[in-house]
Amino acid sequence: MTATESVHVSHEGYAGGRRASDRLRTPRETAARMLDQYIGEPEDTPPPRDCARGELDDMTTTCCELAVGVLESGRLPIPGAMDIFRDAATRWARDGVPLGRIQHAINEGCTSGLRNGAHVVEENSSAPVVDGTVLIMELLDVVTESVSDAYLAEFRTLTQNGPRHDAELLDALLTGDGTARKIADRMGTLLAEDYHVVALHFPPHADEGGRRGDGAMMAARKLRRIHAALATYDGVSAPIASISTNGGTVLMPAVSGVDVEELVERLAEASQVAVTATTGSAAVDDIAVTAPHLYELLSLVRRLRYAPGTYRMADLVFEYQVSRPGLGRKHLVTLIDPLRDSVDLLPTLHAFVDSDSNRKKTATWLTVHPNTVDYRLKRVEQLTGLDPMKPSGLRRLHAALIADRLEARRAPVDERRL
Repeated sequence: MTATESVHVSHEGYAGGRRASDRLRTPRETAARMLDQYIGEPEDTPPPRDCARGELDDMTTTCCELAVGVLESGRLPIPGAMDIFRDAATRWARDGVPLGRIQHAINEGCTSGLRNGAHVVEENSSAPVVDGTVLIMELLDVVTESVSDAYLAEFRTLTQNGPRHDAELLDALLTGDGTARKIADRMGTLLAEDYHVVALHFPPHADEGGRRGDGAMMAARKLRRIHAALATYDGVSAPIASISTNGGTVLMPAVSGVDVEELVERLAEASQVAVTATTGSAAVDDIAVTAPHLYELLSLVRRLRYAPGTYRMADLVFEYQVSRPGLGRKHLVTLIDPLRDSVDLLPTLHAFVDSDSNRKKTATWLTVHPNTVDYRLKRVEQLTGLDPMKPSGLRRLHAALIADRLEARRAPVDERRL
């Protein structure tokens, strides 16, 4: 959006025979200079850097463009010009960006035009300066009102209709201690008869890898986005959730119209990370029995380094059985011991299994010719006595690969404590 698109242009605003905006830097340069100074203040904690250098940069640039247009036209922006600010304020309310920081940036962006334009005004030309000041103040009032109204409206939505991530209720349902219904009655919550139990894992966002303070700030921002997604979930019934920056548990009423995959995708989009989830259905009184199996499945998926997504017991029954410790699993591991002396055979077997026994796809992944894949698979058969090209041999080799990966790793973590 440019100033000419946002402002009614009727005449040029002049000061002392020159346009009031002649000495104004380009909006992008002005915004960048302002943000560099604002973010660089060591005693202040800036908004999240990706927000400040991205959307906040765009917003302040637009403020500068509007200021130029106001000074040159003598008119305030048309009402539609405020939509960009309303949309940004709504997103930042969900992200937890302080409203005061946003208003400060708007103020700086709007007044930059007046401060720079004032350099060209002659000493005896006070009226244009006064007129320009009044216009900029009116512009600042319009922009601030639009941003504040949208920000506070979204904030009220989040606080009034937020996710019922009450630890007491969820803990009672997960432990099955018989107090859940009393707690729900006290909270004014109507429990469903059946629930989809969802165990979740959120990996760190890329921006959490910076300095300790920055990483904690970005993790908190990710968590706010997740809570906002749960608060605005438009399903037939609100979920009961307990979420941390690393994962958590969501209970969704098992009624028509509830889609677990859709919820997981929504949380992945909000958190901007690849979410892994395991889910299963249970009667409200059986949640305490079902949940531990789902946490165990979630740990299994992570230990096997499977792709993010939503998994059910039916998807992992083979891996689940193989994962049981004991002599059987140890025996499976020995089946592929003869392959360890080669640098190529185990990676090729892994790729062949992951490609659903597709030779050409395996060759593409390994950047080799399909004939090379055939040769290596033949060597696997010679060394193990199991033919990966036959279903019976591939099943045992697949089980051996799973067992090997599990034997090489530590015991499952407790996903409830993430």
